[in-house]
This record gives sequence, structure tokens and C-alpha cells, in this order.
Amino acid sequence: MRTVEQILRHSGELQQARSLADLMRTTGEAVQAMTRYHSAWIAWFDPDRVDEVRVLAASGAVEATVWETSPVVPRGTDAMVEEIAAGGRVIVVEDARTDPRTNKEMVARFGNRTIVNVPIILRGSVRGMLGTGSFGDEGVVVPTPQELESLAIFASQLAPAFDRVHALAAQAKAEAAQLTLHRHLESLQRVELMGVLAAGVAHDLNNLLSVAMSSLASIDRRPLGDDAEALADATTALERMGDISKQLLLLGRERAGPHRPLDLNDKVASTLALVRPSIPRSISVVHARGATPMVEGDPVQLEQAVANLVINARDAVGKQGRIELSVDEQLLDEVSAGRMSGGRPGRFARLRVSDDGPGIPAELQRRVFDPLFTTKPLGTGLGLAVVSRVVEQHKGFVSVHSVPGHGATFELYLPALQ
Repeated sequence: MRTVEQILRHSGELQQARSLADLMRTTGEAVQAMTRYHSAWIAWFDPDRVDEVRVLAASGAVEATVWETSPVVPRGTDAMVEEIAAGGRVIVVEDARTDPRTNKEMVARFGNRTIVNVPIILRGSVRGMLGTGSFGDEGVVVPTPQELESLAIFASQLAPAFDRVHALAAQAKAEAAQLTLHRHLESLQRVELMGVLAAGVAHDLNNLLSVAMSSLASIDRRPLGDDAEALADATTALERMGDISKQLLLLGRERAGPHRPLDLNDKVASTLALVRPSIPRSISVVHARGATPMVEGDPVQLEQAVANLVINARDAVGKQGRIELSVDEQLLDEVSAGRMSGGRPGRFARLRVSDDGPGIPAELQRRVFDPLFTTKPLGTGLGLAVVSRVVEQHKGFVSVHSVPGHGATFELYLPALQ
């Protein structure tokens, strides 16, 4: 009677589970309450990888070893796994060290003694298994009929609970993707707005700047004395305004100029030669050249993107620090690409620009590429927006990694030229 009450209680807890961790916690508690075993695991047969079984969760003494060594088990090396997948019935191995169905390498690694595997059946097919058993000094612990019956009943409740948790995870993933898309569209709308503003402002601004610069250039500075410094400051300010105007124009361009094959290392070197005079000598700038594939792009736009990354690092470092640039080749699979915003699998040339400045708070990192967003007192919020726009037009992507107090690293990925 007590076993029935336990199954009913744990069944109710399974229905409340919202994650795989919830399922495993309930499973571990249920196995300990209904049997003499202290460890449990849930393994799943991946329909896309029929040659392996994946351990999704574990509890008890086996948990740490599972994640260190064998989260994925090749089915062809384990007759016991094949037997449960084919027959859909409970498999009991009284002593794993002598039973011919067990993988002796894994038995030695985990210290298995008795193993009990109960099939998890969903919509008529074996989808996974609930495992438990004894280890090491616990010795051989053969399950009683009552223990086997309890595990089988619990496994039948575990199958729909897992299906529901899987559906919740898929729903959460879809909602997160929709939110990301919504934010991306908002960012694009802001970029397009900047393009409209640039078209209306940049032309007149450039004309006025040309007049002002020409007037200042015509002044004879020799008799000015102390006023020569004020004139130099005015000239510098107008040059800065000219830079901002160019940024606006570049941000508003709908497409890049003519593309041609480029060596990203050469483009970084030539850009550094242009911007190095604007970087204080107290800041160390290091360019590590690596063997990289060629890329195809607009040399002017890519130069602007690289320059903006370096200038952003300069501003972050302040009066003294270090900026490191490196170029290498990256082959991204679906897993590694999925960790980066906008990432996708493929072969890329990667530019990394790192600084040892104060870093960027985590809550601000996703906003640094938004137009007009800036954390600098004199910033325009255009530099990194231009970088994002240029990389997007070159079918690449850019990411940021930062730990406050330990600097920031920006990574620019451009598709390798085939």
C-alpha cells in the first residue's frame, strides 16, 4: 500500500515538472523511496542518431562520472542497450562484472554491480530507459518483484512527463527566437531611420564643414600667438564633425560598394597605419597575423569597420593600456555557431579586437551595436552600429565577449572566399 501511495505522489510531482532537472530530481527521489538503490539515470534514443544513446540526466553516485566520461554511449558496444531497445522489456543484470551483455570498459569506469534498465515507452515505441542499480561496495543487489513493478509503473508515468517537458522546452526556444527576431527588427528599423536622417543631413553638413575648414585653412597662424592653439582646437573639432558625418553616410548606405577578394590581415595592417596616429603612445597596439582564407568585400567599408573597432578599444582603454588584434580561420559547426547571436555554420575569417579596459556590463552587451546607444560621455553611438551594418552587408556577423573589470573582445566573422 505504501508503494502505491509513493507512486501516486511521485506521479503528481512528475506532472508539475517544468524542466529536465525537475524530472531527474523527482526520479531520483522516487527510485530511492521505492527501491534499495541510491542512483538513477535517464537515457534517450536520439531518432536522428540511431547508433547511440544519450544520457540526459543522472543522480546519486553516478552523476559526476556520467558527465565526465560517457554522456553518449555507442549502441553497438553495449548488448544490454540493444536488447532493451529491441525488446521493450525490463533488463536486469545481476552482476555487471560477469554478465556477457555489459560493456566491461564502462563497468570498470563506473563500478557497476547490479544494473536495472526499464524501457520508457512513448506512443508504442521505446524512446529511452530509466536506469538504476548498485555500485562498488554496495555489492550485488538483485531487485525484488515489487521493486521491478514499481519501477515499471513509474517509467510509464515518466514517458508522457518527458514528452511534455520537451514540448515546453521547444516552446520556450521558439519564444526566445521570436523575441530575438523582434529585437533584430527593431534594430533594423533604427538603422533605417538613421539612413533617412543621414540622407537629409549629411549633404548640407558636409558643405558647411567644407566652408568652415577652408576658412580656417586660409588663416595665417604665425601672428596669432596664443590664439593659434584655439584655432587648432577648432580645426580638430571640425574634423571630428566630418568623421561623424561620414559615419552617418556609411550607416545609411543600403548596400556595400564593389566587392573584390581581400586578405583580412592586409586590411587590418593598412587600417592600423591610418588610425595609429590617433592612439596615444602609452597604449600598446599588437597585431598578430595568422594564416587566413581570403574574403570578398568592399575595401572601404571593411576599413571603416576595422577602424571603428580599434577606436572603440582605444576609447575603452583610456590613457594607458593594451589593444590586441588577431586574424585567424574559424570552422563553425551548428553547436558553436548557435552560441553566438547571428552565428551560422561555415568557414570564416575571424578578426578579434581585444582591450584591457573596464569591460561591458552583461546587461548592456546586447545593446552595444544599436544605433545611438553609447556608454561614453562624448560617444555618438554610431561606431559599433556601423560595424554591425558593414558586417551584415558582407553576410557575416559580429559578437562581443566581456567580463566587467577584465576588458572586452569583439569578434568579426566574414565568410571565407571559396
